[in-house]
Amino acid sequence: MCRLCLVAVWVFYSLYSVAWAAQPQSKIEILAKTIHSTKERMEAKEGVVVYYDDAVIKAERASFDKNKKLLVLEGNVEFIGYKGTKEHTRRMEIHTEHNRVSFQNLFLASDNDIWLYAQKAERSEGNYTLGKTILSSCDIDDPLWELRFSHAFYDANRKYMKIYGAKAYFLEMPIFYFPYMAFSTNRERTSGFLFPLLGYSGTEGFVYEQPFFWAIDPSMDLEINPQIRTNRSAGVYSTFRFVDTPNSGGMLRTGYFRDKKSYLIAQQQTQDEHYGFEFNYHSADFLQQYRPKGYSDGLYVNMTLLNDIDYLNLQKSTLSHFGLTPLQESRLNYFLHNENYYYGINAKYFIDTRKSDNDDTLQILPSMQFHKYLNHFLWKQLTYSFDMKFNHYDRKKGATLKQVEMRLPLEYTYALFDDYLRFSLGEEFYYSKFYFDNGNFNENIFQYYSNIHKLKLFTDLTKHYSGFTHVLQPSLTYLYPGNEIERPVSFASLGDAQKALFTVGLPKEQYQFALSHYFYNAKTELVFYQRLFQNYYVNGPIHFSDLGNEMQYNWNGWRFYNDMLYSVEYGKIRRSSIHISRQQEGYNFTIGHSYKQVLADQPDDVSANDILFDFSYRWDDKIDLYGGFSYSLNRTSDTQWHIGGKYTRNCWSAGVSMRKELVPRPSGYTKESNLYVQLNFIPFGGIGTGE
Repeated sequence: MCRLCLVAVWVFYSLYSVAWAAQPQSKIEILAKTIHSTKERMEAKEGVVVYYDDAVIKAERASFDKNKKLLVLEGNVEFIGYKGTKEHTRRMEIHTEHNRVSFQNLFLASDNDIWLYAQKAERSEGNYTLGKTILSSCDIDDPLWELRFSHAFYDANRKYMKIYGAKAYFLEMPIFYFPYMAFSTNRERTSGFLFPLLGYSGTEGFVYEQPFFWAIDPSMDLEINPQIRTNRSAGVYSTFRFVDTPNSGGMLRTGYFRDKKSYLIAQQQTQDEHYGFEFNYHSADFLQQYRPKGYSDGLYVNMTLLNDIDYLNLQKSTLSHFGLTPLQESRLNYFLHNENYYYGINAKYFIDTRKSDNDDTLQILPSMQFHKYLNHFLWKQLTYSFDMKFNHYDRKKGATLKQVEMRLPLEYTYALFDDYLRFSLGEEFYYSKFYFDNGNFNENIFQYYSNIHKLKLFTDLTKHYSGFTHVLQPSLTYLYPGNEIERPVSFASLGDAQKALFTVGLPKEQYQFALSHYFYNAKTELVFYQRLFQNYYVNGPIHFSDLGNEMQYNWNGWRFYNDMLYSVEYGKIRRSSIHISRQQEGYNFTIGHSYKQVLADQPDDVSANDILFDFSYRWDDKIDLYGGFSYSLNRTSDTQWHIGGKYTRNCWSAGVSMRKELVPRPSGYTKESNLYVQLNFIPFGGIGTGE
């Protein structure tokens, strides 16, 4: 919304106080050291104070013509009106009969340091007209920025202002011109043009975007954003926002951009059109009036439909989505639950922008779930839960699948040694039925049943020491595979297209070891934690699985974190992540190292060996610095970095940042270097450039 509205609210609040003082039959009381009065005229000098309705006016001289009903005040006039509003002017004329007020050299100053100086101003019948005017929030003697306009008109009844010939100056240099501006002066949303967005790109040329805001009603609005990129072409985006209930709302965006042939040739691209559709919606009580008693529900929609990734790259500000990646994902989630049951409907739709079409991209349309929360059965120590899912994997080209699966875990738990040790016996039953379509298969239906036996020893120990508390949670689980039944043929006998859609099978006989422990200080703040886990396979060539270890130590604003997975089979670290960070008032930084090694059992993985660093620092109350980089030790071409700063004063701020980053394009990721400059006029908004 236009930030000028906040300024204009105050500016014309002061003028509105004059309207109170200009009502017919108002009483006028004048105090001064020297007063000369006749039957038709009164003049006052030296220390003039005029009480007029709810206003107090101070001036060097005052006169009142009883026939014309004209009150004239001159010489350093100060008007203190309704709710303490103030005006300073060289000359003020109040036509008390016709409700008209004229000013010469009017100066207004607000509580938030916004001031206005107009050579001439007039109010008549609720309408205000300003002549040449200067408006700013900086120091009066030498303002760093100013907004100058030739004349303006304000309708007090509609609370709407129109400005003509406005020029923005910074350090006495004109930087932008507004031939016409119109906006509301109250705090409600209103229709009109917003501040433009400016930029520059070495490949796309000068960028200009002029948003238009339409306040449809208090619960919805529409923003239209046409844009021009001189070396590329032009396009337009529109965003519709709405709130349908106190607990729900959403946004809908669509856009279109078409490239010029010269740009396509220069960039060696073939896709000239970029268009799409986005929809975000959330509701905490979607079917409040129709759902069963005692249940809660919710709906979440995040949808992105587009023809290529540049539809997102061409937006100045993006809606919420699942990452700026070539593979775009859309989701729909609805749930209904109470203390005992959960029902859910989920859908996922994928668009791979690297493909000419997505006919062979597998979609989940939809997945439905029913879940019975953990509960007792017959005895207090015997618990069960139940989970049932229906999955629909669909696409135009290639095999599709409908799946129904059910899972029923039973567990009997008993405490030993005064609850210092617990053991549990568990049995998990699993059944799934698969229906294949969109292809020629020997078998269109496949069924699978299995069961697993579990034995678990575990405990949860807490001990308080002097100044800290220790929590220890070790566990040892024995897992033994039961039986499995495959009908009408075995999984291995299915076609390759069918087997690519799912997998089944029993786990290996194994022991699962896990250990977690936590240290808390006297203030119950977490100081240290560690989580260890590893499996031991009884049969098979490999006995020990990867060893996992995650730990974090917090001390006096510092945080030391490590997450590592070690392959016992190959005697090498499979992946590791180390981060050291510190966060204090005024600054914070994080330095880290991410490592991933491609081993023989996962040849399709992508290796990584990156150093990461990010920081922000507040030099003082005016200067903020920030930056960071990601340096790839394996692929220096993937290195990314950014650095910038911001300088803030009471009336203006400026930000500069430089960055080098990888940006997804229709033909793949490209490396781009950018320079951004942002200049803000407080409280109006800002003008920015980027390269």
